[in-house]
Amino acid sequence: MGMYTEFVMTARIKDVPEVVAVLKYMAGQSDEKPALPDHPLFLAPRWDMLFRCSSYYFVPLSVAKFEYDDIGKYWCLISYASIKNYDQEIEKFIDWIKPYVDNDDTMFGYSRYEEMREPTIYYSN
Repeated sequence: MGMYTEFVMTARIKDVPEVVAVLKYMAGQSDEKPALPDHPLFLAPRWDMLFRCSSYYFVPLSVAKFEYDDIGKYWCLISYASIKNYDQEIEKFIDWIKPYVDNDDTMFGYSRYEEMREPTIYYSN
């Protein structure tokens, strides 16, 4: 059956068109597959489902919201999902997205493996 990892992220994202296109696709806001960056994340089989998977081991739904803030001039990403993280999609995603996170050295997300009590916390710096 497999084990799940919960993944939660709330971050401001820099307005970089290539990154925005990928995140829109991942969040289900675009059906057009964008040009993919040269990064190990995009070789993982479930990279594009990271924001859209869920299981009954955690809250049985997923949420992905990605919107532009006209005042702050950045994108806002809010995501909740759980995934079988067999190919370290979460860690690869964090490695790819971290340079574009604009959260002023604060926590922007966490992941928690199904059998673990404590989460892994992700910070912008």
